[in-house]
Amino acid sequence: MKSPQTAEHRSMAEMVRGAQTVMASVNSAVLLISTPPEEWQPDKASSLGGVIVVPQDVTEKDLDILKNRNLPFLLLGESDLPGPRVRLGQREAARHMTAQLLRFGHRRLALLTGYDTCLDAVKRLGVHEALREAGIDPATVPEVCAHGLEGNFFQAASDVLRLRPRPTAVVAFDDSLGSILSFQARRSEGIQVPAELSIVSFHDWPYLNYIEPALTTVRFEFFTAGQRAAEALSRAALTGEPVTDLHFEPAYRPGQTIGPVPAGAVS
Repeated sequence: MKSPQTAEHRSMAEMVRGAQTVMASVNSAVLLISTPPEEWQPDKASSLGGVIVVPQDVTEKDLDILKNRNLPFLLLGESDLPGPRVRLGQREAARHMTAQLLRFGHRRLALLTGYDTCLDAVKRLGVHEALREAGIDPATVPEVCAHGLEGNFFQAASDVLRLRPRPTAVVAFDDSLGSILSFQARRSEGIQVPAELSIVSFHDWPYLNYIEPALTTVRFEFFTAGQRAAEALSRAALTGEPVTDLHFEPAYRPGQTIGPVPAGAVS
């Protein structure tokens, strides 16, 4: 994990927690390493049984070093890097959620991003796929980014609401962004959700389940993915069994923040 800030996000923390439950059961541990493999001390490298790789800023050279040291690894999510990976279904979910908005007639969309660079990139691919399938050039859909800083979330939400023409639907890349956008729209701008603005988001964090209107969102199995990744890497280290892709299905949660395009809205 070359970007230590990534570990601060709840999704990554859940994955690490899942891996830790498995490793603790065999009296072992999970290390968070932000330095490239070429800088690892020999004693550190020899103590590892496997590596979960967060692709952001990682190079093929880094992976070649892991291979040369016979260290099994799993890439987290989609990327251009070669190797087995943990597929959480984020790209598919983003495509599905965007297509849902398009089926409701929305054509004036915006993206609210900046939760996590690595996780955002996968969702962006899915959103763009759905837009192209509907004949919409992704370059015409504005994206407002909070740049990963919670202090910027309110400003980014406000910037989305000030877009002109104002979007009729927003794809927020995390529930925290979606909930702030909903709050800002209703309390500060007098915009009804979903009558005037539809919002979809991701991650289905339990602490936001009681906010009304309930977000239309989707959950990914970060904790279980951490468990299964740790099990697969441990098994590979002990038996030499090849590591293969791990697949997980997203779980969609219907909420109250999505509806038809407002009557009279200009495409």
